Amino acid sequence: MTEANNDTNSVAKKPEHTRGPSGHRGTVRDRIRRCAHTEFVERGYDGATMREIARNAGCDSAMVTYYFDSKQRLFRECFNLPSDPAEDVLSCLAPGPEGAGERLVRYALVLYEEHLTSETMQALMRALITDAATGRRFRDYIRTDVLDRVAKVLGSGDELAEQIELAMSMLYGMATMRYVVRLEPLASMPRDRIVAEFAPLIQERIDQVVAGVGLH
Repeated sequence: MTEANNDTNSVAKKPEHTRGPSGHRGTVRDRIRRCAHTEFVERGYDGATMREIARNAGCDSAMVTYYFDSKQRLFRECFNLPSDPAEDVLSCLAPGPEGAGERLVRYALVLYEEHLTSETMQALMRALITDAATGRRFRDYIRTDVLDRVAKVLGSGDELAEQIELAMSMLYGMATMRYVVRLEPLASMPRDRIVAEFAPLIQERIDQVVAGVGLH
């Protein structure tokens, strides 16, 4: 009987650590994401490794891959990046060209102030500058998933892409000076003042496209 009981107990006991998903998968996933966020901020995209992230999260690198598939996807989820900015841009343009500049600037401010942080932006910029593959993927993504899609919907081509790129560069420069460099008085300027200053510049780009393709 004693031997049988011992066998029963050995079957009843479950190993404390198992490979693959388990009942606490949400906890493990969140822990990996938190550790990855720290690594990306401290080491940059190129310096952070899946192995080190896994070590800090107390699991193996296969578990990181299981939950996030790739380093690129893990990076995007760590910083709560918009999954489809093309849809957001189209939503800003959908009511018509009038006032689109203001809507785009307000969208950018909400994105920067409510979804991103200065640490996030620094990590993103380092990734784009130091990791060639990330920069290439970002350029391809902007071209095919944002510019081409928006141009297709509006029925315009290279001219629209050029104007959108100019508008994006303005917003990116504003965000860098305001949230990363924290240059005063821009850093503490009220949101409505930012809109008032930048919306006409963005609207000018939109109006040029409207005039060129005959949209009204």
